[in-house]
Order: sequence, then structure tokens, then C-alpha cells
Amino acid sequence: MNANMLKGRIVEKGYSQRALAKKISMSVNTLNEKLNGKRPFNTDEVILLCEVLGITNSSEKTEIFLSQSSQK
Repeated sequence: MNANMLKGRIVEKGYSQRALAKKISMSVNTLNEKLNGKRPFNTDEVILLCEVLGITNSSEKTEIFLSQSSQK
């Protein structure tokens, strides 16, 4: 996962981690662990994040969620 790219998209869309966690029905701690590479996102979470953050381009999805980790 490219955490920096995902975090950038979160900020770009005006979400704090707390607000995004609430929007996707996830605890802030869990979201933080996933954003920092301590736990993986499951498929349903990736789909929901893409919907909420307006990530529709397949290559962008691949770059964010399937690329080598940029942060651990």
C-alpha cells in the first residue's frame, strides 16, 4: 500500500482520520493502524474508501492499494 498517497487523498478530500473513521464505521485506532501498515485493509474496506474518497481510476487504485509499501 502507498500510505502517503492514501493519506494525501484523505487530506485532499477534507477528512481528518477521525472523520473518515466515523464515515466508514471504523475505530480511529484501527484506521490509524491500517494507514500505518500495521494491519491490512480488506477488500470491502478498500471499496468503501474508494467510494468515500472518490478514487475511481483503476490505475490510481492499483497505485494506492497494491503498490509496495512506502511507509511502515
